[in-house]
Amino acid sequence: MKPLKSSDLHTRSEHYQSKPKLMFFGDPHGDLAPVIAAVKRFRPEAIVLLGDIQARRPLHDELRPILDLTEIWFVHGNHDTDSDADYDNLWGSELVTRNLHGRIVEIAGYKVAGLGGIFRSKIWDPRRPFEEAAFASADALRRSMRREERWRDGIARRHRSTIFPDEYLQLLRSPPADILVTHEAPAVHPHGWKAIDELAETLGVQLVVHGHHHQSIDYVGDGLMTAAAPFRAFGVDMGSHLTWPRDETGLGSPPQDLLDLAAQVFGAEAQTWLDKPHQLLDGQTPAAFAAGGGADKVRAMLSAIQHGGVA
Repeated sequence: MKPLKSSDLHTRSEHYQSKPKLMFFGDPHGDLAPVIAAVKRFRPEAIVLLGDIQARRPLHDELRPILDLTEIWFVHGNHDTDSDADYDNLWGSELVTRNLHGRIVEIAGYKVAGLGGIFRSKIWDPRRPFEEAAFASADALRRSMRREERWRDGIARRHRSTIFPDEYLQLLRSPPADILVTHEAPAVHPHGWKAIDELAETLGVQLVVHGHHHQSIDYVGDGLMTAAAPFRAFGVDMGSHLTWPRDETGLGSPPQDLLDLAAQVFGAEAQTWLDKPHQLLDGQTPAAFAAGGGADKVRAMLSAIQHGGVA
């Protein structure tokens, strides 16, 4: 493998601030023009739609102007099963394999876990034990229905955006991830769920991003969560987006000597480490933390790794 020069790393560090790795988009509700415009402007490596997409045509047709510009991923929302058209334009799209629901996928260098849909108490109230759910799975619900009650010989269309216990448990038992994207909000939101927090903490993610409530919220920045929380959380409003990694400091790149040290320690993987949210840095990326005045702490972490420690 070709070693990474520190000068190359500096160039990449400046580049990532103008070209984000990931962009998360709040509920489009059929209006995908802001998504297309933002991708054309920022050229992210990948994007994630946070549900309630309600594409007016098959999603791949709606997003055709950016199919060659970025990777497109999504989780579905409750309104994506409002009508046959809402359902078919998403699940019938050529992009259907990009649904993150119930799985973890490596995207732009991050392991991203997805949980689409919403909790519906008639199926499962996540405040209650799994054993008390009315139906443990979509298949259990289907088997309870008479043929004439089924939609396309399966469960009701509405419940195809319901979170079933088996889907949640499958994700809960998955390997660790870096980011969790959901339609539902974590417990800190007035209409959020502790089950989202428990999932995030079990997976060990540093970042949770959700839609659904049409609010742009930085839970730490807005004083709703402390920096000591096990993950950082953001809500994204309809028509809005969140870029990641964030350049919250406005102070430019990390110091050159730190970039040199990162290149010595990680070689070609230096930029990946610098751009990944880290628990010891309150969920910030090492690059952003260093640029914001925390360079000494990042240097100490790199030095510890260089001498056989873990950070």
